[in-house]
Amino acid sequence: MKVGIFGRGRLGTTIAHEFGQAPNWELLWHVDRGEDPGAKVDVAIDASVSNAVPSHLDWAVATSTDLVIGTTGWTLPNLAAQINGHIGVLVAPNFSLSVALMARLSTVLGRFAALDETLDPYLLEHHHRAKMDAPSGTAKRLAAAVIEGCPRKTKWTLGSPGANELNIAVLRAGSEFGMHTVGLDGPAETLSVVHQARSRALFAQGALRAAAWLRGRKGLHTFDEVAAEVLAPLFDSLFSTPSTPEL
Repeated sequence: MKVGIFGRGRLGTTIAHEFGQAPNWELLWHVDRGEDPGAKVDVAIDASVSNAVPSHLDWAVATSTDLVIGTTGWTLPNLAAQINGHIGVLVAPNFSLSVALMARLSTVLGRFAALDETLDPYLLEHHHRAKMDAPSGTAKRLAAAVIEGCPRKTKWTLGSPGANELNIAVLRAGSEFGMHTVGLDGPAETLSVVHQARSRALFAQGALRAAAWLRGRKGLHTFDEVAAEVLAPLFDSLFSTPSTPEL
């Protein structure tokens, strides 16, 4: 499978390094903004910066190249219409299967909080000082998952929250790859789910998984669709009646 990478930053460099561990993949080019992609590839991975995404999407449509977008902090309201079924595009604020699992658990936590108004859901995220967007795309995804499960929370906020707002706290310091906490705080108990990335290789491996999944598909997709194939069996039996243990 022939791949090209947009972006020579932290993520793009790590993805490029992963090709040494992937025998059935071929990296044909790795360019920075403004550089010519060159040879035709099966799929391109955008790990650049937010304001470069529109031009990379234009290139992908013009060259009929499938595109995986791992950059965050951008918006294109007409994205599906721009693709118009001509190519496959997969958008992923995070390439971790564990984070995809965490999003599903966040909806479960939201539903649990909906049963008891004294349980207050919240979200914390910490990234290295150079990360530009705040909150992160992952934090927004997790916040949406909590809100989906808890009807009394209709939106998220970075400031002092109102009664219907989910509070997100953001920290930009040091060299943290990425840490996210979704929690419930109540008068008698707390409950939290934490994900901490220990290496960017985690995201690079997920990007290659996304690229392999996208090949042959058209239209707009998300990494949740990739994760669903792996995670669905876990949730099929999650709330089934457990067998009576032997005493």
